[in-house]
Amino acid sequence: MLPRRLGVALLLVALFALPVPVAGHAAAPARLTYTWSATPSPVVLKLADRNVRLQPTSYCWQGPAEQVDGGEISTSVCAQGRQPSARDLVTVTRHGAIRFWFGRPGWRWSARLTSLAHPRRAACTVRRTPTAVAPRQFDIKAPRFRGKYRVLLVGHGPEGEMTVSFAWKYGKRPGRCF
Repeated sequence: MLPRRLGVALLLVALFALPVPVAGHAAAPARLTYTWSATPSPVVLKLADRNVRLQPTSYCWQGPAEQVDGGEISTSVCAQGRQPSARDLVTVTRHGAIRFWFGRPGWRWSARLTSLAHPRRAACTVRRTPTAVAPRQFDIKAPRFRGKYRVLLVGHGPEGEMTVSFAWKYGKRPGRCF
């Protein structure tokens, strides 16, 4: 058994060794990785203070080939899910472009932003082509008007295709598409 003073001293040293976040500065999100497999890569929204992992609602995906008895075999899987209701969507607040990451190279993406408050108002539905900004990273340009949007992100690539959805609250005050 340790003497009480030594135990207290060790506890204090351990506490001072822990990282302490500085006010106004969030810890950097973890580095993203993905190993090609029979399971599709997630789409990850890269926000300043955190990463938001989105699972596809629908996809067709081909995994890597494996050697079997002198030949190759690969796994192909398709899943057709329902688009989540507005209240079930993961919601992110962002006042500029949204950056996302996907774990496989060679993919092309399109996005449709539809106002949750005014889905039939033409000015509140926007199509965007995400721009590649780095390997496996893309930016979705912000909509013209403030509002809360359902984002339907559709990707096509060598391994298949997929869709993911999330809600984007854009703007600091209510606007035309809120």
